[in-house]
Amino acid sequence: MSRLPPLTALRAFESAARNQSFTKAAQELFLTQSAISRHIRNLEELFGMPLFYRSHRMVTLTPEGHTYMHELVGAFARIDLATRKLRSSGKQNVLNLHAYTSFAMNWLIPRLPKFLSVNPEIDVRLTASTAPLDFDQSDIHAAIRTIPGDLKEGVRADKLFNSWLIAVGGPREILSRWPLNHPGDLRNVTLLHSLARPDDWNVWLKSVGVHDINPAKGMKFESSAMAYLAAQQGLGIAIAQNFLVQDDLRKGLLTQVFPNTELSDRSYYLLSSPRHEGSSALETFRQWLLAEIQADKPAYEIPQTHNEPE
Repeated sequence: MSRLPPLTALRAFESAARNQSFTKAAQELFLTQSAISRHIRNLEELFGMPLFYRSHRMVTLTPEGHTYMHELVGAFARIDLATRKLRSSGKQNVLNLHAYTSFAMNWLIPRLPKFLSVNPEIDVRLTASTAPLDFDQSDIHAAIRTIPGDLKEGVRADKLFNSWLIAVGGPREILSRWPLNHPGDLRNVTLLHSLARPDDWNVWLKSVGVHDINPAKGMKFESSAMAYLAAQQGLGIAIAQNFLVQDDLRKGLLTQVFPNTELSDRSYYLLSSPRHEGSSALETFRQWLLAEIQADKPAYEIPQTHNEPE
């Protein structure tokens, strides 16, 4: 029978290969750099081939090392998942979610009581984040993001919403301060922007044929939710994603200034982690979320028939 490498050596190699650094591997595994180096050297002696090219300042994988790394990353991910499942057996279900701040505040959080009332055993942990997704190295079950482009293999993507852009201001008594009869009148007010969506005003103004307004002027806010709140307080006019402001429009906290709409190219998706495939908490939330959106869909899906250039 062939001799199997020690698990500690495999962990050292996997971490060093993934981080492309012996130093970072040592920090990650709470070992010394010399211990990492010794483990990898032992592996290379066992296999009779180098796994890394070493230079004065950096290390890079050999072709054999690169192939071995991909096998080990998948293997350790499966081990981690099996360990988490065993630890959570018989315990309360945990659901780790990431979402944009505006989606969390304006859409998800107001509806979470409904979800929790029928699923009290699920411990929802919601984080507002725009950080790049890394399902391999995190314990995130799912994230709600705009269209992500190329997805890693195994990541399930459920489309949630199209994103229609509309111009919104505060309650009607606040809007009466300004003569806003057609989109060109926006030159007389302050435009409110979300730094997370810097092109929305430009897209909407072009769609209505207004070209003499600087789409970048005005006040900038970290999130769309902050821009909507500023509009409610009369600081100006915000460009909004229709589905995020439906509740505020119904309550009269915001007012759609013009009937013009434009479809954004940034649709929303629920992205599920392959590492948590089959998780009861994740599947329960996914089914609830899709049903909730389907029920409200008529209010969100606006036909693109309103835009007439000035």
